[in-house]
Amino acid sequence: MDSSKRLAPIAALLLATMACASLPFGLGQAGLDADDRVATLEAELQAARATAAVAPTGEVDTAGDVTPAERVEQDFEDGADAFELGNSASVEEGVLLLGPYDSCANDVANFDQPVNCLVVCQACGRELAEFRMTVDFTFEDGLSDREFGVILRWVDDNLDGMIDRPDFLLALGFNIFENRWRLYLHEPGQIDPWHEVGRGEAGFLLAGRMNELEVVATEGGGYMEIRLNSNLLIQLTGSEREPGEHLVQPWANSGAVGLLGLGRGVQARFDNFVVEPLE
Repeated sequence: MDSSKRLAPIAALLLATMACASLPFGLGQAGLDADDRVATLEAELQAARATAAVAPTGEVDTAGDVTPAERVEQDFEDGADAFELGNSASVEEGVLLLGPYDSCANDVANFDQPVNCLVVCQACGRELAEFRMTVDFTFEDGLSDREFGVILRWVDDNLDGMIDRPDFLLALGFNIFENRWRLYLHEPGQIDPWHEVGRGEAGFLLAGRMNELEVVATEGGGYMEIRLNSNLLIQLTGSEREPGEHLVQPWANSGAVGLLGLGRGVQARFDNFVVEPLE
């Protein structure tokens, strides 16, 4: 679908619900009539989303500078130099502790609000397509019914380090209390961008024992297999689904990987993070 056609309903809704002089995207320009303000909004939204627009094939366009990725191995014994930790993440006694955060994706009343409860593997590159990623994790402390997880693919369109409207995100969340996993998609350009696109029983190990997650992306980044403690959780594809595969659209063939919190008040422990490009 043409991006201007998809942006028009967004522009109309925002113009109908926002009316203060300091609004973003040009809405506060009191000297413009309604048609001019809609046009201004569309132009600025298109510019902000230029590299994350959904292509006709259902894929997210990730064209741009490609940072060649090499094998990244982080045991956190000497810090976490492959990551940008930010707030509420630290390295202690040879492990990475993520959280607790005050508010994350599952706690935001309006899921269109920016979320920054994440640590991204900067050393892995922003355009990682085919790779094998492994990481050990367990629940550490806090609210056991809140989720944390792994970034499978993130396209940070405006490079602001936050998950917001222009960004594509595919993430795997873990709920220790329910012993379940959930797959989340943040679809760029949507008023309500968050979607749960898969779920299932997890089979976590006993409390205190580290679980091993393995993610393998192949076929130019268009296919993923995810295993937990050697058991297959799900097979993901962006197109041409085969029996047993789970179709996810839109899809991005490359992006960043990392760790994230999906719920407030939970702390998780991660160790032995390895990303090996397969290209």
